[in-house]
Amino acid sequence: MPDAPNTMDDRKRIATALKDHLARERMSREQFAFKTKLGKSTVDKLLTGLFSDRTLAIVEGHTKLSLRLPPDPPPEPVAQPVGKPSIAVLPFTNMSGDPEQDYLSDGITEDMITALARLRWLFVIARHSSFVYKDRAVDIRQVARELGVRYILEGSVRTSGRRIRITGQLIDAETGSHIWAEKYDRDSKDIFAVQDDITEHVVAAVEPHLYAEEGFRASGTQPDSIDAWGLVARALMLLNKVEHTQNEQARGLLFRAIELEPGYARAHALLAWAAWWAALCYWIADTRQGYRTAAAHAQDALSYDPSDPWARMVSGLCFSTAGQHDRALGELRAALGLNPSFGLGRMALGWGLLRAGSFDDAVEETGRALRMSPVNSFAGFYTSIHGLALLGGRRFEEALPFLRASVAAFAEYSGHYNTLISCCGHLGLLDEAKEFIAIRNRIGPPLTLGVLRQNLGRFAHCDVFVDGLRKAGVPE
Repeated sequence: MPDAPNTMDDRKRIATALKDHLARERMSREQFAFKTKLGKSTVDKLLTGLFSDRTLAIVEGHTKLSLRLPPDPPPEPVAQPVGKPSIAVLPFTNMSGDPEQDYLSDGITEDMITALARLRWLFVIARHSSFVYKDRAVDIRQVARELGVRYILEGSVRTSGRRIRITGQLIDAETGSHIWAEKYDRDSKDIFAVQDDITEHVVAAVEPHLYAEEGFRASGTQPDSIDAWGLVARALMLLNKVEHTQNEQARGLLFRAIELEPGYARAHALLAWAAWWAALCYWIADTRQGYRTAAAHAQDALSYDPSDPWARMVSGLCFSTAGQHDRALGELRAALGLNPSFGLGRMALGWGLLRAGSFDDAVEETGRALRMSPVNSFAGFYTSIHGLALLGGRRFEEALPFLRASVAAFAEYSGHYNTLISCCGHLGLLDEAKEFIAIRNRIGPPLTLGVLRQNLGRFAHCDVFVDGLRKAGVPE
């Protein structure tokens, strides 16, 4: 039996192979430790390249990986699909000055590659190609040409005592311009938790920027020459504007994309989201039919790709709206299992938890979604649902600033006013409530307790919501 590998390269290879396995199986370190009976500390050492031959034998027996054998030579590069956006994650730079800290910057890079690879619409260059550029001064445009990618994600890791700072920047490789940049400061007490947290935040920030860039790219192309991917990217850019006209335009583009590629799951999934949002905002006369249409499009998407997180999210929202809370939460959790960095999906899960009566969990999830996506076009929706979760938990003073912010961000939507009025009623802010009732009644049909009680009858927060409206002076 071969000995346990001893070189640094072998240790990194084995740690990377195990991380990839856990990502593919969507298994946490704790679950793996329980399954193999190795213990969490042993698994943590494995992931940093510290192990014995006996440990590797146990892992191989459970995973069917060949960790102690030399790796096969890397396959020839595969040409990326035409039109599909592509990205390479360059090895993050170790800025600590200590070569022994390379494991940390390499681990962050590997986690980024794995997380981005979960975005099925994105072509991600494999680790063995990206790491060719480790410790090299490179020209971004030259790297992009060599790897055949549109975008580069690069960054650095710096440690000082127990503090760790990680920076990241997304670059358009064709122009060399910076699309996004951010820095994250954390306590490195639990380095694995830090890696998971940073990776989740970076991917949550990068994904919408990539979609926006692709939408801009498509919008500058002659309409007749845009492929299905370009139509979908352009549609998502419009949907992110959360406005009626853009919603209609986006649905038209998505129908065109489906005509070009009938089995394009993401096009069906975004069409489901567009229909659901239109029903929520009363942009269609028959909202119940709108929700049924959204559910049908979501099921079409799942029939082509069961792992599309957008389709799972819309399916869950439709079940939630129908009061089928267990099925809703199953779908919404599945969406996040497919993409843990899906900020909108996390907000949707929080909404589902609120409706099901898990108020504390709802506040936690919606708060996390806000931290993941603090600035985006759906900010009014995010603050509204977080405020609603706080109201459901009777935390009225905490809810008030979020609900005020939601009205300021999306003033055309009557539902945000309803929640704010209820909160003002509970806090005795009757003059403010009266002002918002007048604004709300200019937007849609006059607000009444009977209508809201009927609309919210399936949801756990119905009583506290309606009681606040009553205190605010809303008539029966």
